[in-house]
Amino acid sequence: MDKSVRAIDECLSVRGGRLFIEDCDTVGLAERFGTPVFVISEDQLRRNMRRYLKAFSDRWREGEVNILPAIKANWLLALRRILTQEGAGCDVYSAGELHSALQSGIDPRLVSVNGGGKSREHLTNCIRAGVRITVDDIDELDLIEHAARDAGGKASIRLRLRPDFPNLWQPTGFANELVPIDIGFQVYKNGIPTEHVVSMGRKALASEHIDLVGVHIHLGRHHYSLTVWEELIRRYVELIAELKTQWGGWEPSEIDIGGGIPSPRDPFGKIIGSTADNLLFAGLFAGMYALKALGEKRRYEIISRLMGLILGRKGKKARIPSIEEYAERITATLKREMSRCGLNERGVRLQIEPGRSMYGNTGIHLSRVLKTKYQTRPIAWNWVLLDTTYFFMAGGVFENNLHPFIVANRADEKPCKLADIVGRSCYADRMIPEVRIPDVKAGDIFAVLETGAYQEVSASNFNAMPRPATVLVTGDQAEIIKRAETQEEVFARDIVPERLLKDGGKPAAQSV
Repeated sequence: MDKSVRAIDECLSVRGGRLFIEDCDTVGLAERFGTPVFVISEDQLRRNMRRYLKAFSDRWREGEVNILPAIKANWLLALRRILTQEGAGCDVYSAGELHSALQSGIDPRLVSVNGGGKSREHLTNCIRAGVRITVDDIDELDLIEHAARDAGGKASIRLRLRPDFPNLWQPTGFANELVPIDIGFQVYKNGIPTEHVVSMGRKALASEHIDLVGVHIHLGRHHYSLTVWEELIRRYVELIAELKTQWGGWEPSEIDIGGGIPSPRDPFGKIIGSTADNLLFAGLFAGMYALKALGEKRRYEIISRLMGLILGRKGKKARIPSIEEYAERITATLKREMSRCGLNERGVRLQIEPGRSMYGNTGIHLSRVLKTKYQTRPIAWNWVLLDTTYFFMAGGVFENNLHPFIVANRADEKPCKLADIVGRSCYADRMIPEVRIPDVKAGDIFAVLETGAYQEVSASNFNAMPRPATVLVTGDQAEIIKRAETQEEVFARDIVPERLLKDGGKPAAQSV
């Protein structure tokens, strides 16, 4: 590689002090398409899909492997078409997501329809399309029976299992604290409580309108720990073996392990705040009143120094395993436990539903610095205002706004000050709080990384701001795959009753 080129990862590099995505200069993209704007690498998406398929297919030779990326992570039609070309299936939740998936020419057998609260109409359409239905609710089988009669066909279903995880304490990535994983199952995600699974399976197997083809799980939130994944799979298989006994020897032809594998640059790869940091903050706030006796100036001097010490500490970095490492641990555990529990793995179709890890590192978000602001008292601090908002990246809230970033036109400059990166809404809008940055100026281009998953699809119109465009790049080529909203479109669905338009909109006279 040219020594002037510094690789960041597969799709990002620094060339001549500027950030490139594939062979496209991000500063040039900002000039051409305006800011703010989402940018997706087609090449990286294809690489991710191929890597996933190879990693699991090389290690699961017992049957077919299907990669079913979650469409909720990024539902853009162009991306769905790319994944279909690569042989991917799809995990969908809503009727709208199903419609999107089917528009891409996808094999219906590779569509997994998940989610609770499915309507009879939605289920009827699923059966007519020939997709797999994952049953999440205990009353859903009756609806499927009726829907199958409506559709004049037979429903292929999987039951979403919910293995119990008592006393398994691990950082879940759902919050920067220790949470028992079984709470995640009980609260954050749907699934059939174990006490109802046996009777539901018997009912499904007895039905002439239902074909019970497999089982499904979902971790509930991305988790980097291989140990957690091993334990999840172990308990999953034990539950399947128990169900085999209860269901007269039935075994699944499809095993879906859901999603939850983190992206390589997952924001939770850096856990900000160790126990020591938390104690320091606790002591700082506890001592605030005691310091009043020293006088206002001295008090803030001490607070400022303590804050600098805390914020200057490096967060604990958790190494996120590779896709190959996840594939190795998951498949090895699956084979070992199926053998131990007397289950036949030959011919079993293995399915994976990646979301964040399929899309996350394909995308960046470009915005322009509008202005900077600083203060020296009561403590020294800096703010950088961008022409975007975290309401355009609402998915960032789930990551506590820990996204990595690069100042695209100052990519080789060293950070020299602490600042909050803020958006332009009326909210606090701390997009990236308490980070070290170069000496930026108005007009500089910020690139927030890891925005390919959940960000664009979560964008809102808070403060009546039109949502930005999305650009797809491949090599040195770039094209719009979703245009920016206009101001008029923000209000396009509003309806003003005719009575409010009378008299030029003047308020009616009030009687005395």
